[in-house]
Amino acid sequence: MRSAECGVRNERRRCVTSAVSGVLLRPIPAASLAAFRILFGLLMAGAMVRVLAKGWVDIVFLAPAFHFSYPGFAWVKPLPAGAMHAFVAGLAVCALGVAAGFVYRVCAVLFFVGFAYLELIERANYLNHYWLVTLLAGLCAVLPLHREWSWDAARGRVARATCAPAWQLWMLRFQVGVVYVFAGLAKLNADWLFRAEPLRTWLAARADVPLLGPWLAEPWMAFAMSWAGAAYDLGIVAALLCARTRPLAYATVVVFHVVTALLFPIGLFPWLMIAATTLFFPPDWPRGGGSEFRVSSFELFPAPPKWAVATLAVYCVVQIALPVRPFFQQENSAWTGRGFNFSWRVMLVERSGHVEFFAFDPATQRRWRLPTHSVLTPWQERLMAQEPELVRQFAQHLADKLRRAGHAGVEVRAEAFLSLNGRPHQRLLRPDVNLAGSLPPNWILPAPR
Repeated sequence: MRSAECGVRNERRRCVTSAVSGVLLRPIPAASLAAFRILFGLLMAGAMVRVLAKGWVDIVFLAPAFHFSYPGFAWVKPLPAGAMHAFVAGLAVCALGVAAGFVYRVCAVLFFVGFAYLELIERANYLNHYWLVTLLAGLCAVLPLHREWSWDAARGRVARATCAPAWQLWMLRFQVGVVYVFAGLAKLNADWLFRAEPLRTWLAARADVPLLGPWLAEPWMAFAMSWAGAAYDLGIVAALLCARTRPLAYATVVVFHVVTALLFPIGLFPWLMIAATTLFFPPDWPRGGGSEFRVSSFELFPAPPKWAVATLAVYCVVQIALPVRPFFQQENSAWTGRGFNFSWRVMLVERSGHVEFFAFDPATQRRWRLPTHSVLTPWQERLMAQEPELVRQFAQHLADKLRRAGHAGVEVRAEAFLSLNGRPHQRLLRPDVNLAGSLPPNWILPAPR
């Protein structure tokens, strides 16, 4: 009996494996993959030109005397001024190379590594769409998206292919879908649903908008947009995957992101999502079906090597685990900052903070204020005050300066206050804790209710 049961289970496992392989390894038109490559490359080229035109190279990378770093990446530093500007211009060229499929592999890898380098220089500059660009650029560097509609294919540098294995498209769809789904799940909280925050605060600030301004200041509008935003994020992926609802769903995508771009200064994100969501169109959408593809569509593509399958599986697990982790924390991640980044908590909170640092000598009980204006730029100070880990990192920097100045054993403490989603400012950190030393578990004070 046990042998028969094992045989049945093994047969079921083989059937499931065969079905999955039939879905992921079946040929699909490569047109939509090529279209995404072109849109993504052009958008990234424009974004890099915008960075140069807005002076952000100087503001973000060159002006600060101190840069907040990610754990393990304190060694990442900006290049000298001229080289830094040339570097960003080079990224624009690489992005154009990605769009054109010109020496694609080199351009895609250089853009991915270069953009990741920019992000690692300054932790305070984290934005959700920068993280999404890094991930999509990494997938572009790995996937062969240049076998159709590319300079490389036209010149014979790679073999032209009108079809591709379906798993390549599903990897990109997965990445975009994760953003929508977890952005929606993050909105299922009391502030978003029952206080309409932060939209109530943000919309009230746009009361001067022609025609719609008076409506935007109404509380009912904030509630309507909050609930609609949560429903949109949670349902849009399913609507895009269904052929019957896809046209209306994509029209909703365009309207939603255009309105968001007009009302809120969130830069690249709306346009990136409008471009990336085209991945949910039929695989042949820019070109239409053709006999060449239909003839070649009977044989499955060979499975990738086991190491490649394992790598992609780990990547998918990580992309799910990162946004899941805040749901298993007892404290409010919007208050503590723990688990908030890399979790697609998009437009979820409005925070404003204030922090002052003080040196405290336990031997003499002397306490004096430590200035920050000569080290940090105004935007760094503003963002640091919103995140406890950045406050601690700068406290460690100040402690190093004190030690070099002959003040060994002096503690660095902070008077830090934070306002979350329109609430009054409340003390964020314990003022009696040495932020440059070992921290007690309760060094971050409880979030307001």
